[in-house]
Amino acid sequence: MFCLQKLRGLLTDLNLFHINNNQLTNYPLTTHVLNSGDGVPAARLALSLHRLDSNLLIWNLLTVGTTNEDGRCPGLISSEAFTAGMYKLRFETGAYWERLGRTSFYPYVEVVFTISEPQQRFHVPLLLSRFSYSTYRGS
Repeated sequence: MFCLQKLRGLLTDLNLFHINNNQLTNYPLTTHVLNSGDGVPAARLALSLHRLDSNLLIWNLLTVGTTNEDGRCPGLISSEAFTAGMYKLRFETGAYWERLGRTSFYPYVEVVFTISEPQQRFHVPLLLSRFSYSTYRGS
């Protein structure tokens, strides 16, 4: 029960996000990874952002990053570079669990989504455990 209460607190406690609102306007895409099994942020989890080249049907790597201590990876892509299209966030979950001394069913998680209105802000959270994951479009 304590883990669920802690996770609920992490999801609702805006003070965990150490970026001010002025910084957020420059970055239209954010993510937040939570280790829901332990009820803590998934800190130091490697990830990458890709965009599909619809002509060549290949994924182009845009950026790589690592989640911070709060499980967030701000500044994935600038507003200028964020255009309509299909994107993929790849989370290196196997390496994360291995670093914690645990095994995992999923060596990585890929979340593919379509952006049709790039002027909007998009948040793609990932709730992660060793044997399951869930994602949704956040706000």
